Amino acid sequence: MSHQIKTMYVIHHSHTDIGYTDLQERVIYGQAGYIRTVLELMKNPANRDFRWNCETWYCVETFLKTASEEEKEEFFRLIEEKKIGLSANYLNFTDLVDCQVLNDRLDEVCGILKEYNIPLRTAMFADINGISMGQRDALINHGVEFLYTNIHCHHGMYPLYQNQKAFWWENESGKRLLVWNGEHYNLGNALGIRPNKRANYMTQGLFGEVPAEADEIEVLHRNLEEYVSLCEENGYNYDFLIASVSGVFSDNAPPETGILRVIQEYNKRSDRAVKLEMVSLQELYDRIGEKLTDSPVYRGDMADWWANGVGSTPYAVKHYLDARHRYDLCKRLDEKTKEHYPELSRTAEDNLLLYAEHTWGHSSTISCPYDTMVLNLDMRKNSYASKAHEAASMMLNQIADKKGDILRYYNTSGRLKVCRANREEDLQVVEFYVENPYLERMRITGEDGKEIPCQVSLHPRGRRITFLDSFAGVSEKYYTYEELPPVTEKANSRKAYVGAERIRDIVNDYDPVTYRLPYEMENRWFRLTYRPKEGITGFYSKTDGRNLLGEGAAPFFTPLYECTSVANSPMSAAGRTGGERSIMGRNIRGKHAVLHTGRLEEIICRERGDVFTILELVYTLPGTMHCSVFLKLYEAIPRIDFRMEVGKTISTDIESVFLPMTLSVDDHQELYLKKGAEAFRPGIDQLPGSCMEYYASDDGLAFVGEKQSILVASRDVPLFYMGEMRHHPILLCDQKEENNRRPIYSWVMNNTWETNFKMDLSGFCEYQYSLWLSGETMPEKAMEELKEKTFDPYPLIVE
Repeated sequence: MSHQIKTMYVIHHSHTDIGYTDLQERVIYGQAGYIRTVLELMKNPANRDFRWNCETWYCVETFLKTASEEEKEEFFRLIEEKKIGLSANYLNFTDLVDCQVLNDRLDEVCGILKEYNIPLRTAMFADINGISMGQRDALINHGVEFLYTNIHCHHGMYPLYQNQKAFWWENESGKRLLVWNGEHYNLGNALGIRPNKRANYMTQGLFGEVPAEADEIEVLHRNLEEYVSLCEENGYNYDFLIASVSGVFSDNAPPETGILRVIQEYNKRSDRAVKLEMVSLQELYDRIGEKLTDSPVYRGDMADWWANGVGSTPYAVKHYLDARHRYDLCKRLDEKTKEHYPELSRTAEDNLLLYAEHTWGHSSTISCPYDTMVLNLDMRKNSYASKAHEAASMMLNQIADKKGDILRYYNTSGRLKVCRANREEDLQVVEFYVENPYLERMRITGEDGKEIPCQVSLHPRGRRITFLDSFAGVSEKYYTYEELPPVTEKANSRKAYVGAERIRDIVNDYDPVTYRLPYEMENRWFRLTYRPKEGITGFYSKTDGRNLLGEGAAPFFTPLYECTSVANSPMSAAGRTGGERSIMGRNIRGKHAVLHTGRLEEIICRERGDVFTILELVYTLPGTMHCSVFLKLYEAIPRIDFRMEVGKTISTDIESVFLPMTLSVDDHQELYLKKGAEAFRPGIDQLPGSCMEYYASDDGLAFVGEKQSILVASRDVPLFYMGEMRHHPILLCDQKEENNRRPIYSWVMNNTWETNFKMDLSGFCEYQYSLWLSGETMPEKAMEELKEKTFDPYPLIVE
């Protein structure tokens, strides 16, 4: 049969999963060992046409740590000869990756390659369903011209509505990356380039059962004819195809010269219309790059369908995000952090990168949750976040020490040095801690001798002191603090505002706040209304009187719990691996999921002072043994810090916890998120055909209006959900404006996956957020302001 397609280029690689198939150390050691194996294989003249591709640089980095000088020379010689393929992809990441840390690591990669006069022009990723624009720009910034993707459509999908297709991915400055939107990374295995003895889900889906006692070359020929015809019948316009292949049909698979033997045997048969050629990434780009110059150009996010996996470990993710924040804070307080603390910086960055890698746990995390291997992989994964947090914290201590911190917090009087950590000019929140449980009042005095209002709050081991000040034009300020004697509060018996039982429920002008607190809270900036059993009924901006509550399944500040029971699932009864989870496709819930809205039981004023008021909204919420939302409303600034306390129970059901985020700043607002590079409008500024059910964001979100914006920092939860709050047909991104007006929710936790992401969501934790009213109306600047606002001034007790 004659075909337009003349050649299939074969990319032999090992998909890098740091975990999944074995303990992380075993995988890492094995991947480095594969490179040594390849160096030996290449010495055999019979393997002169053999090619190997290093999918991730991390494996190369690990190899180079223990390689002899002879091995290094041989390795880089083979790269220069394009017999070993080189990928600029450091690891297959989630959107948690710190793109500045990634850029710094690629600087190092380029420095190593420069010593051998090797350019870095190619990259590949496998399995994952997308990378952020920040990751894309990290590649572009380091000279990468070509990205080869291998997307696994399990609970996901490739963008552009079609795979095996090229496009230019352009950033906001007009720089472009040529992308090949590829097939599954085991397409070559399914075809039979590495023969299959038994059928699996992919071979069955594409080609049916493997014929018994069949000629392996003929099976390959039949499969290839079928696949080539499928492509050509569906508008394929190139004279080549690309297939990746592994040594076995598995992740972390070894190199296999048998693949070359099959290719050679296949090509010997004279009736082959399509030839096979084993190539490196560099050779692939050389062969197809010129043919793809007229590919379409797209901008926007390649949203990752697998972003939801990080929600299965909310406690460790919170720890990781705090580690990332602390490391960033170190660099803000000391611009030469990496120079001053090289070992700690390296430890922090190594572990930040490892935790952001996509694998998470063992493949049997759901099917065998009791298994020791499952536990070990989970603990090791968590350790990356913990080691990064430890290194960043140690650096922060040493930086504080150098800046004069006495690293003691027992005195109730002393001198405070506060270092600016952002570029904000307005009043900012300063908080410091004194370990004295009896402290009730304190005086804060600035360098100009003026007293600054402050508030003393309860803390688990002492007291937290809070005040506000501006740091415009300065990098640091000094204050003195001293304990004041307690003041006994006495009722004014001459004012009709409180009865003998001390309940203040009378409308009056003497204390016009307390009697309203059971129903509403109002300050200079906001008015919040609520009722037990009814919930939040209004949330108003005092600047324009607008009700900020948006549409959605529940109002702002109201927790949601969703559950799909697996006990009566026919898939579970049939013993299918993963049960109900395995048939959800791209939905995050089953067809019979039930959504529960938290019921507001009580509103308690936990604290009222000169600086802020704290309200506790006590909810009953299925799936939890405790759920409260705490609001801290500041008197002098348009800011609300809020946090959700959750005591989550354990269950094998499919569960999610959400907190609504939809607000209404005006009728023309647009919603923005950001992942490392450009602010983007979810549902609009994305690659066509990409995921618009949920997203990750570095710092939170911004509702940008014509005259003002609302900024919401999500300090502990990176995921946001925008799909319907029920099982529904999945609409891929069509870039319509109405997509951006859908309700949005902070997706606090979930256990939707049936393989390597955890099922157990139980535990106690708080999830912290902050909200600001902002005058910024430029989207990029609004997201920059949001990031800056997440770094409050850093206090040091110096005397």
